[in-house]
Amino acid sequence: MRPIGSVCCVPTEALGTRVVTRRAFLHGAAGLALTTGCAAYIGRGPGLEREDGVVRVLTLNLAHGRARAWTQSSARGGDWYRRNLDVVARMLRRERPDIVALQEAELGSRWAGMFDHVAYLAEKADLDVVAATPFVRVDGRFRYGTALLADAEVLARGGAGFRAHGRWAKGYTLARLRLASVELTVVSLHLDHASAAVRHRQVVELAEALAREPRPYVVLGDFNATWDSANSPVRELARRLGLRAHAPERRYPSTYPLLRRRLDWVLVSPDAEFVGHHVLADDHLSDHRAVIADLRVV
Repeated sequence: MRPIGSVCCVPTEALGTRVVTRRAFLHGAAGLALTTGCAAYIGRGPGLEREDGVVRVLTLNLAHGRARAWTQSSARGGDWYRRNLDVVARMLRRERPDIVALQEAELGSRWAGMFDHVAYLAEKADLDVVAATPFVRVDGRFRYGTALLADAEVLARGGAGFRAHGRWAKGYTLARLRLASVELTVVSLHLDHASAAVRHRQVVELAEALAREPRPYVVLGDFNATWDSANSPVRELARRLGLRAHAPERRYPSTYPLLRRRLDWVLVSPDAEFVGHHVLADDHLSDHRAVIADLRVV
């Protein structure tokens, strides 16, 4: 794998413990969702169980560290953003993903406390920063993009902003990782929020870049689209690269509650199979919900 675009990499120290709390009265709703094949896990309970020999991946749009606040504001101090990120870190310690894909991940913006959210979160969650790609960069104001955290050996890494973009640049971070005997090419992706035509051009760019990379692939992130939307970029990327989603026709549970839409996806190549798929429905991490997939590489 050759490096692509602008990538920053930050090693971190180990820190953190597993947090366990519980909201038992919601278990009935979670159980109902399990019967649909696309589970909503009530995120304040104990961590999800997983089988031995599987790789756990998680994707979350961090919403610039503002949690459920409606707007971004530079009037809020850095400690306010750190408290929000601490909630995310507790979830990561509880669920213990091997790989975390982040979008709207701040790397030092004035409107988000002027510190590196990715490095802070990695330290608190006892993970390493594999790579972070700041495709929105305005000196003294903005520096953010996508990132990958992992407990894995890094074989190669890269990332880029898309040539096609609207008002705000979007892009991806890519890495080749080894976990025990498993090697994966992993992508954290964020597509344009406003234009279906731009999203289509962006997935064409990504498909061309990924076609040169070794399989298996796992593509995670905020596609800003559903599977059944017209000219769906989720469906288009899956078609171009031969990828699969878990129960793609299912709309419940939503990953973007405001619009009740499933915008955040995990796509895998045929070399990997889903043995679990969950939306963390009650952690109040962001305006998006975290999505977890447990994968067995075959």
